[in-house]
Amino acid sequence: MDAPPHPPGSRQRRSTIVVVIAVVGLYLLPAAGHPPATNPNELVRIELALAMATWATVDLDSPARVYGYSEDLARRDDRMLADKAPGLSLAAVPVVWLSGSLLPSIPDSDLPRYWPLRHLLTGVLVALGTALLCFFVAAGISDLRDKGWIPLALIAALGTPLWSYGTVFFGHAPAAALIAVAWVILLQPGNAPGGTRTAFLGGLSAGLAITTEYPTALLVAIVFGSLVFRRVPPRQLGSAFAGLAIGLLPVLVYHQVAFGAPWLTGYVFKADPGFQQIHATGLSGVSLPTIEGLWGVLFSSARGLFFFSPVLLLTPIGLWLMHRRHRWRDVAPLTAAIVVYVAFAAGFVDWQAGWCAAARHLVPIVPLLAIPTMMAMAEMARRRWGLLVLAGLVALSAARGFLTLVVTPFFPPEFDNPLGQVVLPSLRDGVAAPNIVSSGIGLHAGFVWATAAALTAVLLVWGLGRLGRGFTPWISVVMALTIAGQVAWWVWRSPPPDPQLERYRAQLLVNLGHREAAARIDATLRSTPPSARGDR
Repeated sequence: MDAPPHPPGSRQRRSTIVVVIAVVGLYLLPAAGHPPATNPNELVRIELALAMATWATVDLDSPARVYGYSEDLARRDDRMLADKAPGLSLAAVPVVWLSGSLLPSIPDSDLPRYWPLRHLLTGVLVALGTALLCFFVAAGISDLRDKGWIPLALIAALGTPLWSYGTVFFGHAPAAALIAVAWVILLQPGNAPGGTRTAFLGGLSAGLAITTEYPTALLVAIVFGSLVFRRVPPRQLGSAFAGLAIGLLPVLVYHQVAFGAPWLTGYVFKADPGFQQIHATGLSGVSLPTIEGLWGVLFSSARGLFFFSPVLLLTPIGLWLMHRRHRWRDVAPLTAAIVVYVAFAAGFVDWQAGWCAAARHLVPIVPLLAIPTMMAMAEMARRRWGLLVLAGLVALSAARGFLTLVVTPFFPPEFDNPLGQVVLPSLRDGVAAPNIVSSGIGLHAGFVWATAAALTAVLLVWGLGRLGRGFTPWISVVMALTIAGQVAWWVWRSPPPDPQLERYRAQLLVNLGHREAAARIDATLRSTPPSARGDR
């Protein structure tokens, strides 16, 4: 007798579990390797966590003697302190406590080796939460739950810079998760307002977002301004403010202990003269946005958010759709948040934001941009032409995001087109970043990344097919042609390698541990005649 067919709900649950596990696996994949150089942003956060967990202090001198001195330091009364918001380091303290005896230690020291600790902290505190973030946002908004929220969340997870920043120990992705939780809980897009308990949790999440990344205070102000404007009942508003106060308590205590007052941050005590000069301009380095800054953080091939994630260009369409359904209730706060945060990032003197991929300072609003983007995707998928256009945008977004992982997510600001000037040449040189599979069972890193690329493509084709209720072959063709066209464009438009940039790339590869590839670059430069190299 044939077995009874599985009910549709059971099949949907299984497919949801498989998709979520696959996305989590892709986010965790880069958590491996032990290159000779560290990133100062990650280093100072980890050293602060170790200082608090091991010595019950915020002074970084002891861990810095072992791991090295970061550029991102503050100095007060001859004490070396972290200049970053402490939220991620505070969250790392219990992980350090629990894992201390399990990780390999440095010889003649009780401290764990840096890279195993870094990978553990990144996986537990950043990658897991960021991988699940878009699923939480899509499931928490009724307008999206009715439109196929699983494929929408899948596309947002793999087609935005959340993927890149979910693999590094920066505060931006955790802050994005916290502000998104606060937004969905407190402003309830498309839903009725929640009760006092949910309001408290939303306020707590908002406070912890500021504790993790200071500029999210701009977004929190918009959230609470919207609550006041909507005339939320006093009990719910009071609960939200109570949660906010408790969420801010850790950062205020940290400021008091480290810098002598709850309102003083590490930016006031920057140790590096170059960073001092940056933060002496305007308000902690932020002034009015410039055309250069706006182009740089939105469209440039160096850091542009829409360059690395063209699918987010659908945001205005999604805002219009939300306005048609709910008028200004949901659109006004989202629009204000986007405008204010883009102005902040474009007005920052150092809008390039150091060694990174895409617009680092804009990462906290990516899940907010994803809300209208997912609305627009669901609407476009109802029409055949719209589905094919969407397939092209998704292919570009996922491919460019994937390329920020396959060699390194840390691109020096000297490269104005890091995908074309760093990633593609390095792949041609046989360079690929280590990953948990290649490090664990010895497979070639390039083979593992090629397999991950195929898995990403399969997931996205499946997701678009679910949104469009079929039409999968044409989706696959459009995505393949889009990626092939992008590669062909890069090859056709790529100028001859600039000798100075090739020297920078060689040094970057040395920092990443690829000395043989760097030596080949140096040998090529030495064999090139000075006139061809552009030497003077």
